[in-house]
Amino acid sequence: MIWKPYRLRKNWQFQAVIKGGQRLANPSFVIFSVENTLDNCLFGISAPQKLVKKAVDRNYYKRQIRNMLILHLKENNDSCQIGNNHSHYNFVIIIRYLYLEINFQTNQKNLYKLLSFIFKRKINNIWREEKKTD
Repeated sequence: MIWKPYRLRKNWQFQAVIKGGQRLANPSFVIFSVENTLDNCLFGISAPQKLVKKAVDRNYYKRQIRNMLILHLKENNDSCQIGNNHSHYNFVIIIRYLYLEINFQTNQKNLYKLLSFIFKRKINNIWREEKKTD
């Protein structure tokens, strides 16, 4: 699977998601999400320099999260659309201190739980809006 179409690249893209998005957190991750008008979701991954001092280690952790996301997208047929209206989102994933102390599988489960919670919450919001218009 090619990762490039799913990547946030520029600093201003990260800032737009963080400022305008909804925030959801668990002990390992903080995820910001905002709706986009593209045909797919975009992901940005951040490992703070205060948390992980060496660039080699930051890149290692970002690679791990990228692999988790690729596995998640493969399980969902390269789709992360939410609801019947085919809306897609931009995500910024920031690691927290506990991520460094837990193994890969547990971190993967934490990330999947957080993403599934976001998707369920968005679907519920869409359903409520459709219910109001009826």
